Amino acid sequence: MNATDQGFFAHVAEASSRLRTAVIVATIAVALTGCGGGGTDNAASARTVANKAVASPATPAAEKSTARLVAPQHAHFQGKTYTQWVVSFWQWVNGIDNGPFYPNPLVSCSRPISAGQSGSVWYWATPSPYFHALGVPNAPQVCDQSADVVPAGTSILLATLDTFSSTLLPPGAYTPTKPAGERAIAERFADRIQDMFVTIDNVPVNDIESYRFSTDRFTFTAAFRWVFGLPEQIYGTGTGAANGYYLMLRPLPAGPHTIHYGGRFHYLAGDFGPGRPPPDYVVDVTLLVTVAP
Repeated sequence: MNATDQGFFAHVAEASSRLRTAVIVATIAVALTGCGGGGTDNAASARTVANKAVASPATPAAEKSTARLVAPQHAHFQGKTYTQWVVSFWQWVNGIDNGPFYPNPLVSCSRPISAGQSGSVWYWATPSPYFHALGVPNAPQVCDQSADVVPAGTSILLATLDTFSSTLLPPGAYTPTKPAGERAIAERFADRIQDMFVTIDNVPVNDIESYRFSTDRFTFTAAFRWVFGLPEQIYGTGTGAANGYYLMLRPLPAGPHTIHYGGRFHYLAGDFGPGRPPPDYVVDVTLLVTVAP
C-alpha cells in the first residue's frame, strides 16, 4: 500500500468512525440530506408515494410531457428489463473504488458523470447520507455536471431513492444474518420512501410510484476500496438485493438540461434497534447535464 492509499484509508477510517457513533450508525439507504419532503407519521402511509412535482408556470404541463423521455416501466430497453438494469447499476457502483483519484458516486456528485461509464447507457447514483456529515441535514444539493458533456444518443439510468442490502456489508440494520434476508431488508427500507418527485426541464414525471423496482438476489464484486467496506477493507465477491425508484431516461436532446428529484426516507421506531429514534432523510437533488449535438 503506497502513501496515497495510507492517507486515504486513514481519512475514511476517521470519517466512518464518527458516522458509526451516530444514531443511524448502519444506514445504507441511498438518499441525500436534502430539503423538502412531507408526508405523515402514519406507518400505513410509508409505502404511499406522493408525486409532488409541479411544472414551471413558464412550461405548462399540457404543452410538454416527459413520456417520450422516460422508458415505460414494463418495457424492455436495449434488451433488458428495468430490474435487469437495476442489477447492472448496483454491480457497476459496487465495483467502483472510493478513491484515490475520484470518490465513489455514492459519496459525492463531484465525481464526473463520465468517469467509469461505457456504452450507450450511463448510470447516475444519488449520494448517500451514510457518507456525509449527519449534522447538516435538509440542504438541497446541486450536482453540476454540465461541463462533462454527455455524448449524443446516450441514455441515463437515474437511480433516485433506493436501498441496498448485502451480507457483505459491515454489521448494521441493512446487513442480514443470512443471504435469504437481503431482499426482505431492501424491501422494508424502500417501504419508508415517501413524497417522491421528478421533473425534467421543469416538466413533471407522472406516476412515479409505478417506477419502483425490486431485484432478486444478485452477485457483485466489491472494489478493493469498496465504498461500504471502509475502514474494514471489506471487498471481493458478495450477494445483494436492491429496491427503490429508477427511471431510464432515453437520449435527451442536445443542449443543457435540468433534472430535479427528491423525496424522503421516513423511518419508523425500531428500524435501527431499540431506543434509537427514527430519523428522516430528506432528498432534494438538482442534476445539471449537457448533451452533445
